[in-house]
Amino acid sequence: MTKILQLFLIAIAYGFIAAPAVSFAADPIMISQSVSAKATIVKVDRKTREITLRDEQGNQETVVASDDVRNFNQIKKGDIIEVQYHRAAASALQKAGDATAAGESTDVMRAKAGEKPGMVAVHTKTIVATVLAIDMQNRLLTVKGPKGNVVTVAVPADMTAFDSLKAGDKISAEYAEAVAVSVKTPAKKK
Repeated sequence: MTKILQLFLIAIAYGFIAAPAVSFAADPIMISQSVSAKATIVKVDRKTREITLRDEQGNQETVVASDDVRNFNQIKKGDIIEVQYHRAAASALQKAGDATAAGESTDVMRAKAGEKPGMVAVHTKTIVATVLAIDMQNRLLTVKGPKGNVVTVAVPADMTAFDSLKAGDKISAEYAEAVAVSVKTPAKKK
């Protein structure tokens, strides 16, 4: 399956979505990934809500838009669908008071009535990890997450919170995913 079609299926799973900024606490370690793609709509079946897409390599795939896609009737042959997927993780190296700091949320924004279809969904999850070991000389931090996963990360020298951590401390870590989908009518050629 092509990149655009994989991204489009992710977008449908979220309900059709665009990404507001996600802010993290001071001193973040960030790992991020962004992928984007475009496809041209080559056919729209209003009864079945099927949309046939052609990606930039000429591959075609038909997908079904969920009933959650607001303003579906505005989608037309020739429109361009743009999909963006963003994933970021951050560990603030802030000491967490207790496990109640953990949680997750999903924010979804849909196009207003009358606008071209589009949507933004952001899913954020905050976990509390326990510090298992600290290698001050090499600035390595080993932590155990809530499901028992153990990871070791390098901590940049400018993250001064690292210097005060000790084994047994709890730190918070945040993970966010965002999917953005927009439908645009291409500019007319003169």
